Amino acid sequence: MALDQQRNWTISMAESLQAVKNKTAANKDPSLDQSSLFPVRDDDPKSHNYRATEPAYLPNELVLDILEYVAISAEAQKSLYTCCLLTRQWLMAALPYLYAYPKIYGKNYEPFCRTICPSINLRIKESPLAGLVKVLNLGMLVHHSSKSVTARVLRRTEGSLEEFVAPQASFALNSYAALSKSHNLRSLDLSLVSEAQPLDMLFKSLRSLNHLERLRFPRSSGFGSNTVNPDSIIWPQALKDLHISGGIDANFLYGIVHFPPALERLTIEHCPQAKSHAIRQLLSTLSRAHLPLKALSLSHMPRLGSSSLDPVLGLFPGLEELSVSVDYITPAIFNPDFQEWQSEDTPNFLDHKLRMLSFTNSGNPGVDDKFSPIDVLLTLDEGSFPSLRRVKIAKSLGWDRGETRDETEALIDRLQELGTKDYDNKTGVYASMSTQQWKTADWKDWAGVWIID
Repeated sequence: MALDQQRNWTISMAESLQAVKNKTAANKDPSLDQSSLFPVRDDDPKSHNYRATEPAYLPNELVLDILEYVAISAEAQKSLYTCCLLTRQWLMAALPYLYAYPKIYGKNYEPFCRTICPSINLRIKESPLAGLVKVLNLGMLVHHSSKSVTARVLRRTEGSLEEFVAPQASFALNSYAALSKSHNLRSLDLSLVSEAQPLDMLFKSLRSLNHLERLRFPRSSGFGSNTVNPDSIIWPQALKDLHISGGIDANFLYGIVHFPPALERLTIEHCPQAKSHAIRQLLSTLSRAHLPLKALSLSHMPRLGSSSLDPVLGLFPGLEELSVSVDYITPAIFNPDFQEWQSEDTPNFLDHKLRMLSFTNSGNPGVDDKFSPIDVLLTLDEGSFPSLRRVKIAKSLGWDRGETRDETEALIDRLQELGTKDYDNKTGVYASMSTQQWKTADWKDWAGVWIID
């Protein structure tokens, strides 16, 4: 409704044409009551028996402040559409907010496409509204579109697009040309794409995206494709958040000899073809690059062994967040003497920067007893990981049930005790806060154990 410009135009033209016909008939027959020949609209003041008044005028600055508040609400699209119906001033001010972050779903996707792409040929008819779209999230679409329509919408919005989430079934090779021209793109999410995507085409499209900061691989990437040429693996220089998934194999992992210099977050998951030696080589290369990596997440790689990722904390002494499946680690992950992978320096866990540790479950049987809260508690008592305050545990590991629950309570008390000291001394996460932020902060939000699904 909010994005159906063509339908509103058709209805208005039909009503105007009918009014002209009625007026012509009234001129030919003066005995007819002209007022009864015109259709009564719902927005006509006469149909509601109230006196019409001029709308109150507000300065443009105040209107924009109101719209900025409306745009972040849960029902932003409906509210912004209503604002467009008030006056011409509100219409011109609300349109950029309405089309900047459109909420696309099955029923309104076709009207949205007709508005953005009134003609297949851009040179015949273009829509000025296409240049207002900044975020295009097609993640809720499955079979509501075609590959050609997705490519056409991307071509029309490529000049202003900053974030894009690809649909599941209607994204294909013909969309890469438009993606490569979206020079303002900051976030590209292909994780929902079901069709196998060639990695060489993906990297070729990424070369011109100098502002791209976040990239999520499709889970289908690499399946059935030829070997990737290592020379074609060129990352955008501004990339900070990288999510690798799909059918990547040893050839791809060994081919990565460098990473984007600004990389801060790396996620490797849902890679059924990745083997232990390839993942080790990738992480070792990443460790030697001395990047500003702060967060690392590793899960759902069925070919990894039960202790394949034990040395991961020793490789990244500056890591602040680690999420790892217990399927691939043992309590030796906390042992600084365990150094199967050779690094430049001997790991010193007494100065490690780790603040948050998450244990997940990739679904393998018999892993719920590999770790216990006592393992983490003993590590803290030894003085290792002095900044660790938050521990997240998958619910399937059972830390909140049976005898393990008492151990979890003891770990919570220890973490909250350390968190209280941080708050009183304004250290840890509170060191970078302003005085006002520090006074209003709740230390319970920064220390403890959380059970996650």
